[in-house]
Amino acid sequence: MPAIRAIVVDFGFTLCSEHYFNRLGPEMSSRASQILFGPQSEMTGRWMSGLTASRDVAAYLSGFLEISPESIHDALVRGCSDMHFNDAVWSFVKRQRDAGRKLALVTTNADIFSNVVVPAHGLNDAFDVIVNSADYGVRLKSKQPMWDRAFDALGAACGYDGALLVEDTLKEVRLFRELGGQAYHYKGDAAFTAWLESAGL
Repeated sequence: MPAIRAIVVDFGFTLCSEHYFNRLGPEMSSRASQILFGPQSEMTGRWMSGLTASRDVAAYLSGFLEISPESIHDALVRGCSDMHFNDAVWSFVKRQRDAGRKLALVTTNADIFSNVVVPAHGLNDAFDVIVNSADYGVRLKSKQPMWDRAFDALGAACGYDGALLVEDTLKEVRLFRELGGQAYHYKGDAAFTAWLESAGL
């Protein structure tokens, strides 16, 4: 494997596989996910593009779940404040930090990520740069603009050549490779741990 100078990590279903609305309880959390991520829903795309705020999402869900918007938003904040990360990925991030490699967290996410998840879990201390799709205010076709921004922030020595992406979305993995980087398609901690051992990381 060529020398790696920078590590780019995805958040949702890579660093963390928990759902934001878990504090609503299993039934309501499942219903919220179905409503937001269903094929007919435009809300998630708007939320992850910074076009809709978390309180508006809570108000939207309230109409389906018969729970007050305030209670839904409170559950969202509590859930985001008390998330558990995938051990193998989180440990890998810490080892790479100790090894002196540059670290970027690049995520298709919502305002609640920047406002709650990042400070609650000290992610600014773990990563040199964090890029969130919600900060753009437009819908992005891929993560390439966010990766480009991350590399710009990391400095001239960092680019696709010499970078490793850890990401669960296959199309993004393929794109990163096409752009000249190395990429691992994350499917779970066990397989990731085995791959790290084989790669000497």
